[in-house]
Amino acid sequence: MKTWLYLPLLLLGLVFSSCTKTTNEVIPNDTFLFDVQPSGWTLDNQGVYFVQFNIPSLDRNSNQLDGVIVSLARQQNGNFELFEMLPEVFNNENYNVIHQTGTLLVELRGPNNTRANAPNVPMRFKIVVIPSNQR
Repeated sequence: MKTWLYLPLLLLGLVFSSCTKTTNEVIPNDTFLFDVQPSGWTLDNQGVYFVQFNIPSLDRNSNQLDGVIVSLARQQNGNFELFEMLPEVFNNENYNVIHQTGTLLVELRGPNNTRANAPNVPMRFKIVVIPSNQR
């Protein structure tokens, strides 16, 4: 078969492959921002620092099915610019997240479940509740 016969097929392939449909769908969610001063942390009787947040959209159904994302920013130069997703280990200390209907708890533990150092800078927590469908 002649090479020039392939040219129309190649052109048709380019034309049809460049026709793509894009859709931008916004997933409704609830985002909460909480600023916590160093004095806002509580030390429990097991040596764990924690801070608790009331999250009204975290109802029973949402607690079971939806996605909950928690990020933390430590104040630097008066700003909260760098957010890090939790859980994470920072300076050899573990930040952990626990949630139940209506509330979310962030815990701070030292290495090997020892007592962590008390937080000494203001922090901003960003909590996002994203609806999901159970499959």
